[in-house]
Amino acid sequence: MAKLIGHKASCHRVGWKSQETQEARFVVLSAVGDIKGKNILDLGCGLGCFYGYLKEMGWKGQYTGMDVLDMMISGARRRFPDAVFEKRNILLDPPRRQWDYVFISGVFNHRVKDNWVWIEETIRLCLKLSRLGVAFNLLETKEDEHDPVFFYAKRKDLEQKAALWSGGNYKIVSNYLPDDMTAYLYH
Repeated sequence: MAKLIGHKASCHRVGWKSQETQEARFVVLSAVGDIKGKNILDLGCGLGCFYGYLKEMGWKGQYTGMDVLDMMISGARRRFPDAVFEKRNILLDPPRRQWDYVFISGVFNHRVKDNWVWIEETIRLCLKLSRLGVAFNLLETKEDEHDPVFFYAKRKDLEQKAALWSGGNYKIVSNYLPDDMTAYLYH
C-alpha cells in the first residue's frame, strides 16, 4: 500500500502499470452492454478512474463508487465531487439497493488465502445487486510462471465458474492485453 501513495498519476496509485492498460480494461468492461443512462456500481472504485473514463466518453447515468479504503474514497471525492463514493465492504455490509450493472476492475488481482472462494462470494452478491449484469476482469495465466504477489486465473477455470454463476448466460473477452481477461455475467 505504501508504494502506491508516492505515485502522482492516479493509474499508478491504484496499482496499474499505465493509463493505457487501465483504459484498455475500461473499454472492455464498458462493452458489457448498452450502459447509456444506466445506474452503475463501480466496486473497488479506487480513485474513481472508471468514472473519469466514462465521463470522458460522454457517458451519462447514475454512478456509485465503493471501496474499502478511506484514502481511495477521499481521493475519489476530491477528484470527482459530482459522483457518489462510499466506503464499504459489501461482504460485511451489503447494500440494500440495486444497480443496472456492477463493474469490478482489478480487485481480484490481489492474492488472498483462497481467491476463488472470495471471488465467488463477491460475484454471487454482485449478481444480486445488479438488474442486468456484472463485468469484472482477472489476470490470465497460460503457464505456471507468474508474479506470486498476484492472482492469475486460467481461462478454462473462469469459463466453468462463469457458466455456473450466470446459469450459462456469460461471455469471456480476452486478447485486449497480454495477460488479462474480462467476464460478462448476465441475468
